[in-house]
Amino acid sequence: MVIGIVFLTAFSISVFHHGVILAEDNHYANEWAVEIAGGRDVAEEVAKQHGYRLVREFQSIPDHYLLERSDVPFRSRRSADHHTKRLSEDSRVTFAEQQKDITRVKRDLSDRDIARRLVVSGHTTQDPDLPSQWYLNPEDTVSDRRDGTRADLKVKECWRMNITGKGVVVTILDDGLEREHPDLKDNYDPDASYDFNDNDADPTPRYDITNENKHGTRCGGEVSMIANNNNCGVGIAFDSRIGGVRMLDGRVTDTLEGEAVSFNRTHIDIYSASWGPNDDGKTLEGPGNLAAKALELGIKEGRQGKGVLYAWASGNGGTVGDNCNADGYTSSIYTISVSSATQFGNSPWYAEKCASTITSAYSSGATNEGKIVSSDLHGKCTHQHTGTSAAAPLAAGILALLLERNPDLTWRDVQHIIVHTSKVEPLGLEKGWYVNGVGYCVNIRFGFGLMDAKAMIDLADPKTWQSVGEQKKCIVEAEYSSGFPKPLSPGHFIEVTFTTNGCAGESNEINYLEHIQVVIDLDYDNRGKIYAEVVSPMGTITPLFLERKNDKSNKGFKKWPLMSVHNWGENPKGIWKFRVSDRSQTGNEKGQLKNATLVLYGTKEQPAHQQYISKCNNLNKFVELYSEGDNESETILRNIFDKLQGTKNKTFSNSELAKLQYLLNDEKSITDPEVKASLNSILEELNEENDDI
Repeated sequence: MVIGIVFLTAFSISVFHHGVILAEDNHYANEWAVEIAGGRDVAEEVAKQHGYRLVREFQSIPDHYLLERSDVPFRSRRSADHHTKRLSEDSRVTFAEQQKDITRVKRDLSDRDIARRLVVSGHTTQDPDLPSQWYLNPEDTVSDRRDGTRADLKVKECWRMNITGKGVVVTILDDGLEREHPDLKDNYDPDASYDFNDNDADPTPRYDITNENKHGTRCGGEVSMIANNNNCGVGIAFDSRIGGVRMLDGRVTDTLEGEAVSFNRTHIDIYSASWGPNDDGKTLEGPGNLAAKALELGIKEGRQGKGVLYAWASGNGGTVGDNCNADGYTSSIYTISVSSATQFGNSPWYAEKCASTITSAYSSGATNEGKIVSSDLHGKCTHQHTGTSAAAPLAAGILALLLERNPDLTWRDVQHIIVHTSKVEPLGLEKGWYVNGVGYCVNIRFGFGLMDAKAMIDLADPKTWQSVGEQKKCIVEAEYSSGFPKPLSPGHFIEVTFTTNGCAGESNEINYLEHIQVVIDLDYDNRGKIYAEVVSPMGTITPLFLERKNDKSNKGFKKWPLMSVHNWGENPKGIWKFRVSDRSQTGNEKGQLKNATLVLYGTKEQPAHQQYISKCNNLNKFVELYSEGDNESETILRNIFDKLQGTKNKTFSNSELAKLQYLLNDEKSITDPEVKASLNSILEELNEENDDI
């Protein structure tokens, strides 16, 4: 039986997929998406009988169509539920949903944003702006970091191995791509490009006096600027093929997003998206039904079944306390959520914090720190690309290097490689690092750390890499004793327990975790006061949702998945605790947790590379010990950290060990008994290993 989806121009009653939530106050259109059994002829017949016009068949979602209705307003605050109901009652219609306008924002920073943040403070190419690409040139940058390290994504080391993105296709989902730009045109791929705003094959942006639509061209240049052409800088994967999907310069609907995010998925390897729902600290929104289905199709059918890669900017709402777990795109298990780090290894002022972020790449920071170099409109160059918008394309470029190295990697192989190789050390002076149950360092600001291109391609060596096992999914309902609904008010918390054996003995048994979700139904008078966390059986405490002062909504969470990667590698067996609270202690808000479900993803067998996790041993405690006025103490602790992370083949001298012993003996230096015990244990190991002793 052939299944189709038809879009009718109006709005209809939505049959929501699990966890799908759209914007809360947008206009309905006169278009519908309809799923119909029987193919195009049947879809035409259904449309005609119900008073619709079949607009088109979707390219990227098989047997899906867009329909419109002329007697419904083009835009309306009110949905046309009666039309949707009639469609849904037709036995040939499996699904019918009226479309509505949705808001999507680019994740760069405006000049006004930046002005508000003013602070006082082997492989060579012939490209004039390459020296300004500080994230590629550690030998040329002046480091102001306390630890003396230099910013480096380790890309040049890949170039020296002749890994430059050859044979890999990257598409920028954005406001267009200047395909005739002198630094892009030789790498331009028309088969990876389309204009969904004007429905033609040319993704060239619309030009205006403000250069509003520069964003996509800037993102594309980061990935694929040509090398050795005496123009601008160099793309991370300068031999990759680059395409553009124009989708953000006009009305955005679920229909448009669905077509865009899986466009030509059998040809495109990597999609880079530097946009999402509004980063205003009050929006809670994810992909609609069609976009969610399209993402899944990209994973299941893209790259000959290995899955396309989605590099997604985690968001720029940090100044208003936004949380990227309120964004259903960046918190999807299918996307690679990329946060930003500044030139000096800090979390930038605009960055959001959440447990779904998996890794970080460099971008802009304070005004005395570098920004990102890229191509710009009208054949020009820029040194001013900013925000998580700039971090995600750098990640996409690194992923292109990775796929050249090993094109057989699956989408989950790639996520495992990112987790296992992301480096904490360049970002280690920031707050928030902790160690999960198997030794991975993780941070809600940075995920597992900074991307390291060389470490990634080394681990992915096709001669040695072993693909991870089949993904399993284990759904765990809350303990009966938890009892729903559970009331909530200011100053109180709710705790729900889940006891699981990881579906042991079943076909979906999990012993080694990847992603987890807690899917919640929660009513509360003020959603912005909600804090949520989860505690794993191995003791990892993960914040799943942080308070948002701008979010005054009383609409709560409707089957909303709070996702985390912080339990990666852990064994799920045992008791999980999920806690929700209003920590404000003030106000008279009321609400209730109506339901919570724990969803586990992972493998039955241990992935081969996880036998060699570099334990980071209370990294957060080491960072807390750094003394602003004691450079020697800081150096000692940094050297210990380097050794533990395996980033340097280093032994310690007697004087260094003596200094560490002095710190341990000094009651004023270390007061936490747990930290002291941990450091003493490490000191014993170092004494045993050190050739000088």
